[in-house]
Amino acid sequence: MPVTIVVVDDDPEFRMIVRYLLSSLSASLTLAGEAASGEEGLSLVRRERPTVLLTDIVMPGALDGIELTRRVREEWPETKIILMSSYTEDAYRRLASDSGADAFVNKRVIHSSLVSAIRDLTGREISGGGCAGEAGASSSPAAPPN
Repeated sequence: MPVTIVVVDDDPEFRMIVRYLLSSLSASLTLAGEAASGEEGLSLVRRERPTVLLTDIVMPGALDGIELTRRVREEWPETKIILMSSYTEDAYRRLASDSGADAFVNKRVIHSSLVSAIRDLTGREISGGGCAGEAGASSSPAAPPN
């Protein structure tokens, strides 16, 4: 059974980039849906029950990526959650960890880190795009800086 993914990001161009990165892996991954806000994302997760939620940290509205992560973690603790941001400060990685996310991916290097982060979290063989351990992906966002 393929890994199912829901993508939540208020930037339509970034959602298109993620869709492109995942399209070459259609045998291993299924994009279950996309949402432009945390509220839409929560509804989509409730309906689709994805293996992985990939969400931006900073989004407008009452439900940003941090709060979306907390809610999904409460309702479906088995869902793997990857928080993304173009902000690189350690504070964002700590926010990701504190919210219950499983990983943090820097948007600036997502092309080389997204697939490896999904592979690391799901424990499934996913072919293509990126190598495990590349810069920008962390499956332990709470790790102290070196």
